[in-house]
Amino acid sequence: MNRLTNLKIGMILLVALAGCQKLKPESVSIPEYPDFEVLMQEQVAALGNTKIKKTVWLEGQSEVKVQDMDSSRWAEELSFMKEINPNQPEYVGAFEKSREGDLQVLTLGENESGPLKKVRYTKKGDGFERIHATFHEDKDVYVHHRDIKLSFEKGKLSSLNIDGYQKMMFKDTVRFRIEVK
Repeated sequence: MNRLTNLKIGMILLVALAGCQKLKPESVSIPEYPDFEVLMQEQVAALGNTKIKKTVWLEGQSEVKVQDMDSSRWAEELSFMKEINPNQPEYVGAFEKSREGDLQVLTLGENESGPLKKVRYTKKGDGFERIHATFHEDKDVYVHHRDIKLSFEKGKLSSLNIDGYQKMMFKDTVRFRIEVK
């Protein structure tokens, strides 16, 4: 009886190990998307202590400020790049890639969900020239939409534009725009 029990246990282990080996993929194919969080950190370091002109429009009213920036202010100003980063675990395999000349386009797949809907970018060498991202959250109580455009010169951010709107339930749509040069 002891020998029969050992044989049964041995057979169960053999079947379990053989079954587990089938689950192990030969190779994992992970699409390579640009990492805007790394780009943000590079820009914070590259821009350092600079002056910017920031114009903010809210419902047709505008305000212009000239600000002295340092690395902590740049980190705060560019923190949205973490949200529009296609290189996040939840987006692995979620984007359809296409190319239009130098323009590379990542479009969120039809059956995929996420607030980052589309990313278009051009690169020159290792650096970016332009990035245009569409971010759209449609929740039960609000809708939040942003079109974000970044332009670079010689590897440094030269301008930033964010056009968007927010619609809260039972409230009017609020339109906003931010421009940084």
